[in-house]
Amino acid sequence: MDDFTDDELRALRAADPAGEATAPQALRDRVASLVVAEADTAQARRRSRSRWLAPIAAGTSVLLALGAGYAWGTGAIGLSPAPSPLAVATGTPEDPAAPVGLDGGADGELQSGVTTGGEAVVTPGIEPLIFPVGGMRPDGQRFIVPAFEEVAGRANVYAVDAGAQFSAEDTARMATALGVDGDVRALQPEAGGGWVVGDSPGASFTVSAWMGDASYSSGVPHPVTSCEEKATALHGRDKVDGDGTWAFGQEMIRCMAETPLPGDELVHESTAAFLNAIGFTEESAKITTTTDASGHTVMVTAARVVEGNVTEIAAHIEVSSEGILSASGPTGQVFSLGDYSIVSPAAAAARLNDPAYAPQLVAWPDHPPRTTDTAEPTAPPRAPAAGSAVPWSIVEHEIVSARLGLALLAGEDGQQYLAPAYEFTATDDTVWSVLALAENHLDTTAPSPGASVLE
Repeated sequence: MDDFTDDELRALRAADPAGEATAPQALRDRVASLVVAEADTAQARRRSRSRWLAPIAAGTSVLLALGAGYAWGTGAIGLSPAPSPLAVATGTPEDPAAPVGLDGGADGELQSGVTTGGEAVVTPGIEPLIFPVGGMRPDGQRFIVPAFEEVAGRANVYAVDAGAQFSAEDTARMATALGVDGDVRALQPEAGGGWVVGDSPGASFTVSAWMGDASYSSGVPHPVTSCEEKATALHGRDKVDGDGTWAFGQEMIRCMAETPLPGDELVHESTAAFLNAIGFTEESAKITTTTDASGHTVMVTAARVVEGNVTEIAAHIEVSSEGILSASGPTGQVFSLGDYSIVSPAAAAARLNDPAYAPQLVAWPDHPPRTTDTAEPTAPPRAPAAGSAVPWSIVEHEIVSARLGLALLAGEDGQQYLAPAYEFTATDDTVWSVLALAENHLDTTAPSPGASVLE
């Protein structure tokens, strides 16, 4: 207002049609009571992040204008700004994002397990089922979401061509690249469809009809097995020396101590050899390594990266100081199905509260299971008082961050899709995911691949 002179201000006030109006006392009392009620309610405090309240002072006038500010009395005050939409994170080629779990977590396995008044039954690839125990039941879930961007977008959907390298010729080529000799044979009917080269316990290579997955065994024994064979040949398993020591056990300890871990260069060469053989290059994969429980082999996971997102399409290689022990991985090729419509982050957050989209709990902190007193009762429970509230526990999850990534989904016939999905993290460190595709891109009549498990 510093740009106006006193005369200009007096002219504006004189022209104000509501300048002499005062708010009725009842209106002022009503607004004051609303402000007090908001301050006294914790849940309303949370909701107040997306709303504004202003006190009405005595002797003020109200001037409403669509698309503009509003004025109290003779002083103009603009609308409080709407909360800025919470940013949605995405992966980049330089820093690919982790896969979004829509089937119970990465690799189809839940990352943790907590019961909520019942026993959690966890099946790989299936959402955890909570079976009430002792009359208890699972908690209900409610999601409190912040402001998100309301503009819908588009994203690529991918699928896997599992038959891209599924032939006798393809199998022979891949087996030869891994040094497996022999003729290609069709798998026995009881082993399912597919092809095999070589024989166990020697080197062998198999391509299965199940998603075209390849399996390779070098025929080299695991270090633990190798030491067991050496110790047995030297001492048998039952010999006890005169000093009371177990000869087999002592030899095992000595042999394992002398067996080194594979070096980084050998791990790299072994990983590259298997990935290149099945058409899955290191450049298109996120590589992670861990040491196995015995401390003598390295486990390598190579997860395919698509459009800046790590996926659950992965190869697994176990390497010892002798080279590859065994490996498995997909021979199918990922390809785009095209550009699809996806819902906005705000609409996706609303899906958290929509049972039609069954939000998946894909990660949560390790809290001890909630237990109840199981002591034998000495008397029946007291009868509830008339008008008492009926217990129905609802856990609220306040969402604080979101990201858009790719989730691996399976069709009824085993087809694999990489579909865009949102992942939301709450203040209690739980992580929830929902599908991002617009409903017109969904076949909502398709049966669930896991339906037979629940029948």
